[in-house]
Amino acid sequence: MDPLTTEPLGDSEEEHVEDFDCSADVAGGTSSEHNSPKSSTQECSPYASTVEIADNVYRREEHYLGDNGDISVLSIAKPIRFPGRAAGFRLSDGHKKSVQMQFEGRRFKSAAKSYLKKEKQPDVTAELTRCKDEDSSYLEFSDFGLQCLPTGIFKDLPHVETLFLNGNKLTGLPAGQLTGLPNLRRLLLQQNVIVCAGLPPDLAKLTSLEVLDLRHNRLEGDLPSCIYGLRGLKQLILSYNKVGTLCDEIKNLQRLTILIVNRNSIRQSVPNTIGQLAFLTKLDLSYNHIQTLPASLGQCTQLTDLYLHYNQLTHLPESIGNLTSLNRLMLKYNRLVEIPESLAKCTRLDEFNVENNQLSTLPAHLLANMSSVRNVTFSRNFFSAFPPGNREQYTHVMSLNMDHNRITEVPPDVLSHLGQVTKLNLRDNEIADLHAGDLHHWDNLVELDLGSNHLFSLPDELGALKSLEMFRLSYNQLKRLPNTLGKLQRLRVLDLESNQLESLPSTLGELVNLQDLNVVCNHLTTFPTSIGNLRDLKIFKAGENDITELPPEIGNMSSLRDFYLNDNHNLNNIPAELSQCPLLTILSVENCPLRDLPQPIVTGGSAMIIYVLFATSFAVATPTYGPLMPTIAIGITLALFGSFPAFVNPPPPPNQPVIVRPASNRPIYR
Repeated sequence: MDPLTTEPLGDSEEEHVEDFDCSADVAGGTSSEHNSPKSSTQECSPYASTVEIADNVYRREEHYLGDNGDISVLSIAKPIRFPGRAAGFRLSDGHKKSVQMQFEGRRFKSAAKSYLKKEKQPDVTAELTRCKDEDSSYLEFSDFGLQCLPTGIFKDLPHVETLFLNGNKLTGLPAGQLTGLPNLRRLLLQQNVIVCAGLPPDLAKLTSLEVLDLRHNRLEGDLPSCIYGLRGLKQLILSYNKVGTLCDEIKNLQRLTILIVNRNSIRQSVPNTIGQLAFLTKLDLSYNHIQTLPASLGQCTQLTDLYLHYNQLTHLPESIGNLTSLNRLMLKYNRLVEIPESLAKCTRLDEFNVENNQLSTLPAHLLANMSSVRNVTFSRNFFSAFPPGNREQYTHVMSLNMDHNRITEVPPDVLSHLGQVTKLNLRDNEIADLHAGDLHHWDNLVELDLGSNHLFSLPDELGALKSLEMFRLSYNQLKRLPNTLGKLQRLRVLDLESNQLESLPSTLGELVNLQDLNVVCNHLTTFPTSIGNLRDLKIFKAGENDITELPPEIGNMSSLRDFYLNDNHNLNNIPAELSQCPLLTILSVENCPLRDLPQPIVTGGSAMIIYVLFATSFAVATPTYGPLMPTIAIGITLALFGSFPAFVNPPPPPNQPVIVRPASNRPIYR
């Protein structure tokens, strides 16, 4: 089996730098665990296509930032048996094989036939004996359930470089006992209940300590002075605590390269002395309440990653432009009203995200100078126009998000140099028109979102977007679609919900790769017969229209799975050809005055399990159950329920269960 693989630090919506991602390919599937100090000890069948590990399965943290700034796996040469409890697992194909997973020389065994396996209770003495007998470089006490550490536990352990104490119930470390670990380099204390008073002064005597991980503890207020005494420290991880301030003594940590203090309670600012951390490469202050940043931050010229999102910043210091090594700068969800011009000097940025601030403009040519930026997000601000600058400022951008602003138009030529852009999001603005001349330059677009604007029409040049796979136009005022729509033959998703369409062009049938079509809430009366050519279509939402009939060609849609026709008040009949859709599982005809469901649909066979949603009874009874009826589930939205619709009348025999779900989604079993 391949060794444990790792990835560089990244950012996500909720958790980023502190979430050390680790994954291992297992029998063709992938198992990933996030935001945990432990790695999986579960096993999986070599015959399983997928393996799902329960959230509380036993894991251990074993990957930390290397000296080069990337996450690296902590190498342990000899096999180790990890005590703890395995919570259980599920194998997708049900094979019951005894198998194993091996991470970097460490093996974990369990029997797949047991869905809940209990390990022996942790043995502190046995682990100490093993460590001393083997002159091991690590001591493993993670997930031992320890509330305190025995006296003398760390006596005479000069060979130990890594101490795992994560996942216990410790409130602190014993005072006066850490001197037995003179060569300790990594101290892993995450996921305990450690308080500031529980960190003894002699912690500062661990002069070789390079990594201190205190994530998920109960540190509050000021950090204890012993932490600032760890002058050899390179990585300090304090995520998920309630640290209120960083003191001036932070300057003592001169060798610090990684400082992660996200999801704490820091208010006001960070100390000016942070500028003295000359080797700092990654600084994460996100998810705090910081209002200002000191100008001295600009002295940390080695910074490559600066995470400031989810704070209360209104301004950035002009000195931020001195951070010319920055690759990532996260500023989303603050209160910024302006961006300093000096930021244009940060030419190595590959992402510029200022989502959800209070910006209405940017310095001219800012983006043009950021020649390495690939992802730009201006979403949820107060822009009424595109930021000033020449048309070349977007030539290097691959993803441009300007949704949820107040933009009224896309000026000619502003977006005429989108050669590399694959995603353009202009949703929820006030755009009323598109300039046809620009569309010829959008030929690399894969995703285009123009939903929730004021569009009345689309230019014929729309057909130039031949790479488009996802096209969202919902909540506009479109009355017609150009015939050139059929040229978008890579299109997989087309969203036209809540417009004023009265018909669809016959060229719709040329979208042979379309899988998801949404035309809900328009004025459609029927569909073109060419719709039968959409043999890859899986989801078809056509509710809340004026549909009176369906073309029989709809039966040719061999991949159709979900078909929503609800609230078409003039739809009286469903064509029998619909029964030819072998994968159909959901047919929604709620609030449609159907006279009957054709018998070929009702008796469609075991491959056709149709969820029929309705609000009115059928006029004609169809007392034929067929293979379908033993498994049919009927969702009822009637205010009063208790009877089956006509086509299930008389009801099935008592030994044929029917699940009835009222509007509350509370199942009633019969």
